[in-house]
Amino acid sequence: MGIQKSGILGPFRNKVGAVVGRRHRGQDLMTGLPRKSNKPATAKQLETQHLFGLLNSFLSAIDRLVNTGFKAFVKNNSPVNAAFAYNYDHAFVKEGSEYRLNYPKLMYSRGHMVRPEGAQVASDGGKIVFSWLPQNQSAYCQYTDQASFLVYNPVKEKVMIRPGAVNRYAQSFEVEMPADYPGDALHCYMSFASADGKMQGDSLYVGEVTVV
Repeated sequence: MGIQKSGILGPFRNKVGAVVGRRHRGQDLMTGLPRKSNKPATAKQLETQHLFGLLNSFLSAIDRLVNTGFKAFVKNNSPVNAAFAYNYDHAFVKEGSEYRLNYPKLMYSRGHMVRPEGAQVASDGGKIVFSWLPQNQSAYCQYTDQASFLVYNPVKEKVMIRPGAVNRYAQSFEVEMPADYPGDALHCYMSFASADGKMQGDSLYVGEVTVV
């Protein structure tokens, strides 16, 4: 049963005949009922579904970073959707017949804040150690800028997120790894944001490192 709150010409909710009314991101929408298909999905459709799932799973797992990093690019969608649209064209590499995420090309944040210079990552005593060089201050590069870090374990499909962990002046940061991580190869990222969080910077893929 459909519900009309503003008369016959107003918006409605739920099913009315062959159409469905709903509210989505501040807009009243009317869509047709979905049609069931008995046709099996084509190889291309299955491939697209697989790629969609790969990228969406990664971005959803790091939504704490994406929601901040892509908030300036939201237009009638969500930060995760904005990040998906930006990353999709360069998000995958094919090895043989299998696709995997192109980790060095993925970004969880975009903006004008200056990226870290000379950023490196290493494993030491069960910790992942990020380091970067000092930089001259400017409007988009301040000692007080806050650094965020992401460590992704593709084998275990787990993420470690440290938003606003230290300032730019610290020039290093350590992330303690779980006891079962030694031997796993991890993908590491970082980014800077202004101290008040109003301005973001492009996230940077710092590198891949194996936990020792």
